Parts: sequence; C-alpha cells; structure tokens
Amino acid sequence: MRKNVAKKKDDALTFAMYQAGVENTDETKKTTASLLGLVGEIGDLHSIFKRMLVQQGYPTFKQELIEEIGDVLWYVASLASRHDLSLQEIAEGNLTKAHQFFDSGGLTLFDKGFPDDERFPRKFSVVFEEKDVAEAIQVKIRINEIFIGDALTDNAHSDDGYRYHDVFHLAYAAVLGWSPVTRALLHRKRKSKPDIDEVEDGARAKIVEEAISIFIFNQANARGGFRNEKAIDIGLLKTVKKLCESLEVRTCTAKQWQRAIYSGFEMFHQLKENRGGIVHLDLDRQEVRYQKSL
Repeated sequence: MRKNVAKKKDDALTFAMYQAGVENTDETKKTTASLLGLVGEIGDLHSIFKRMLVQQGYPTFKQELIEEIGDVLWYVASLASRHDLSLQEIAEGNLTKAHQFFDSGGLTLFDKGFPDDERFPRKFSVVFEEKDVAEAIQVKIRINEIFIGDALTDNAHSDDGYRYHDVFHLAYAAVLGWSPVTRALLHRKRKSKPDIDEVEDGARAKIVEEAISIFIFNQANARGGFRNEKAIDIGLLKTVKKLCESLEVRTCTAKQWQRAIYSGFEMFHQLKENRGGIVHLDLDRQEVRYQKSL
C-alpha cells in the first residue's frame, strides 16, 4: 500500500521542483518529441474552447482546461530541460518583461544633478510655423521668439506632414524625460560629464531617436495614424525598446513609450490640420498640450 505523500499547504511547489519532476517522467528526453507534444496539447486546448462555444452546457470544461494547461506546462518544462534552461529563471525573466511592458512607470529625471543649463526646462512652449517656399512647405520652430533648428520640409513625394516630426521628439522629452534631439535643439547637452555627453547626448543617440521616429511614422498609416492609443501595440513597442536598449531610456517602460508616441501623434495631427500652432510641454506632469496660434 502506497504511503500518502500529499504536500502540506506551506510546502509550495516551485518551478525548479516541477521541472525536476517533469525530467523524471520524461521518457524520450528529445527536443522534437517535446515540441510536437506541445503543439498537440495546444491543439487540444483549442478544441475544448471550441467545444465550449458550440455546445450548450459543458460541465467538465474547467477540469479539462486544468488538465490541458498542465500538459502544455509539462512540455514547456521538458523543452527547457532539453536545452539546459531553468524554468524558474525563465518565469522570473518573463515576469520582469511583463512589468516592463505593462507598468506605467514614473517620472524620469535623467539630467538630475546636472547644472541648470544642462537640464531640460520643466515647462516651455514651442511655436510651429509654416511657410510656403517654391513648391515646398517649410516648418520652422521657435522658443521665446528665437528660431531653433533648421527649416524642415517633408522630404517626400506627397504631403505626409513629416515636416512636423520635431513634435515627436518634444513628446519624448515631456513624457520620457529623454530626447537627445531636443537636448541639441535647446543646447542642453550634458557636457559637464564627457562620457554622458558623448554616449547619451551624442550623434549615435540622436540617430537612434531619429530612427525610432521614422520607424513609428512609417507604421502610422496602417494603424489609423495612431489616433487610438491601443493601435500602438506590444509588437511595435518591443521593437522600439530593442532599438534603444543600450541607452539610458531603456529604463522607461513600454507603457511610457506608448503614452509618449500617442501624445506626439495627438500633437502632430493638430499641427498638420491647423498648419501650425503652439505645443506646451510640462515635464513634471509628463504632458504635452496643443494650442492654435494666436
């Protein structure tokens, strides 16, 4: 007669213990077998949900769901073991990533402790003005009646409004507290620390930011111009996070990036539709706001 070896409630099963148990019950110990088994179990999982939808009453649904999810987990653990991976570490890493993508984050002060003239102003306004030049439309921006940067055109065969793309950089500065491009425009580079000036505020960082800006812009048409925040999905945000993973802004969450991108496009649509205007930035509130030109 077998002895009862039921676990006590305070003797919780860990991923490491579960993985060891799977290894002891895995007779084939082959990647292909585990992979095919996983695919099969996902198919079974799909089948019970289909059955739930098409038939009225399904008294064993929850029990079958528990069993199929358990079988999926078994094959996942087996695959991890086949490649000397820790299921515990996989779970911990996945949870950390989930927090990165769904945590709303907080106020970021990448220039905290730097001299005042190397820090972003906490509040300021930027005026965008259009000007017809020959067959092109130029946009210039000014702060406190001083024009900054170069006059921009769309650099495209059709009018897509990219001449207003500096507003994306301003939105990054407001929401993320990060924008090497905006630092350069405002002459707020952190030159008191040469390594920060070179790596975080230098040409390479600006190129990364411009690459993010054009990548997102090129996705806009297929996603309704990002007029809906949910259109800025997890796949796009993963790419953005990947592009800037070597820079200080990597600490900002995907949720913060989503808000920054959405805020930038809100301003962009207003500027394009009204042929200019004023964008007010509040870095303490992590907000941008549009106003028609006076």
